[in-house]
Amino acid sequence: MAEIKEFSKHRFLAKKDKDRDKDKEKKAEDKNQRSIDHMLARHRRIKIYTVLIAIAVLAVLTFVFYLNWKSKVYVDYEVVQQTEWTKSSDSRCLNLAGTLFTYSNDGMSCTDTKGKVIWNQTYEMQNPIVRTCKKTVAVGDYNGRSIYISDTQGILGMIETTMPIRDFCVSSNGIVAAVLDDSTVTAIHLYSTKGEHAYFKTTMSQSGYPIAIDISDDGTQVAVSYIKADNGQLSSSIGFYNFSAVGQNYTDNLVSGYGYADAVVPMVHYMENDTVFAVADNRLMFFKGRQKPESILDTLISEEIRSVFYDKNHVGIVFFNPTGETTYRLEIYDTSAKKTNEINFSMEYTDILFDTASIIIRNDNECLLYDWDNRVKFQGTFMERILCLLPMGNIARYTLVTEHAIQTIELQ
Repeated sequence: MAEIKEFSKHRFLAKKDKDRDKDKEKKAEDKNQRSIDHMLARHRRIKIYTVLIAIAVLAVLTFVFYLNWKSKVYVDYEVVQQTEWTKSSDSRCLNLAGTLFTYSNDGMSCTDTKGKVIWNQTYEMQNPIVRTCKKTVAVGDYNGRSIYISDTQGILGMIETTMPIRDFCVSSNGIVAAVLDDSTVTAIHLYSTKGEHAYFKTTMSQSGYPIAIDISDDGTQVAVSYIKADNGQLSSSIGFYNFSAVGQNYTDNLVSGYGYADAVVPMVHYMENDTVFAVADNRLMFFKGRQKPESILDTLISEEIRSVFYDKNHVGIVFFNPTGETTYRLEIYDTSAKKTNEINFSMEYTDILFDTASIIIRNDNECLLYDWDNRVKFQGTFMERILCLLPMGNIARYTLVTEHAIQTIELQ
């Protein structure tokens, strides 16, 4: 009996020792696991910190590079590519959606920036006038009866009118609105490149004489500026005509109109299908509305307006600055009629362009370049007389057209 008890005692102690060993092993394993977890967590933290430091360094370098780029002023330029190009002595050229459009009394052509002729068209005109909209261009003979319509790819069509042409405009899809002379009744005709034709008439006694006209990009809306003399007093009005389904519910498609006493409005223009601006000799007007334009800005101007430049997003008005330190002041407005920029300069100019990267003021021999924060980025003289300048969306890169070559230049 004593032996049995002694055996049980030994077995119990052995089991207790075994359990103690297992506990030690488990504690050792837990300790090792905690050590491994700690090492893994430390590695993850180091990795995260490394990534964050790298991102911070990259952000700092990017910011420094951006500041250097924004503050960089170019002092010269290099011709990086040049193609020989010859034009006739009486031809004129302009930028047509990044291509070179050339026209004269005898014909017109379109050339890419490498000097390759895309297309050409001959005609005979006494007084060719040009109207553009995005990549579409129309050339008509003032007081004549023909209008040619084309885009950067080729000829879209030709219009023959029954009465002399006084003015016209073109939409991006090739629809032409033309003011035709019909004695006391002035007819405004709409033509498509497929030969479709519509018109509306106004009389001198009612509306006055149309002195400016423009059409929306999609060709469904027309804005007309009229001038009228009544008892020796001049007045102007702007009529908006809608040729979509909405306009069919209005007499003569006239959906809205505004009158201005003692004013002459020689310019009215669609910036986009729902935004129109007009400039008078004494005021600036903006209108908004896709179907029925309404006035959103009508501000009187007491200073003398020298010229107006625009694109689809901006309107730039140049004033004389008789009392300022500079000769001219350029005010730039966006499509919401908000003044976004004001630039003072003295250089004589022939053209002002609004590019995505820059504001370009130039003449035949000089160029003044600003960024959209009104900082001067370049002011210099060209080595040759410049006929046309084509922005390339990069503040440091442009295409210059001279009398004998097409040059791609890089500012330095």
